Amino acid sequence: MRIAIMAVTLLAGLVRDGQTALVLPTVTPLFMSREVGPAFLVECRNTTSTAISSGSETWALTRSAIRIDGTVLEEQGGRIGPGLTVDIPPGGTWRGIIELHQTVPRTSSVTALGANVRMGTSVALSAGRHMVAVRCAAVWSADLSFYWEK
Repeated sequence: MRIAIMAVTLLAGLVRDGQTALVLPTVTPLFMSREVGPAFLVECRNTTSTAISSGSETWALTRSAIRIDGTVLEEQGGRIGPGLTVDIPPGGTWRGIIELHQTVPRTSSVTALGANVRMGTSVALSAGRHMVAVRCAAVWSADLSFYWEK
């Protein structure tokens, strides 16, 4: 299976006047060999002074941590995994793959590319331009625009 990533870093954090600004999650388009719908690699930094479990609700593990076209997705009962967990150390990065399935997924795929989790969720998209953002530790990423063709 060939998987390619087009790296588009939205905003990983800034330093101004010797102080660190808010560190935003990043969203990167993910291109897969199987067609399920748009997919994204999400990266969130642990900005605390303690380790946080990769299964913590701090990370983007629920539909309500995804915003499409300015609207936060509604929960549909349950959340992803978390499966096996590891501690994300202070300054470490949690990674997740989010797939916006255009049909109800029959199976789940394994994680890849260093991701801690992989979440497929059904989101009907019309053809055209869309925006996606994710929330980690109560902080939203910048919006990433993408185009979808049916």
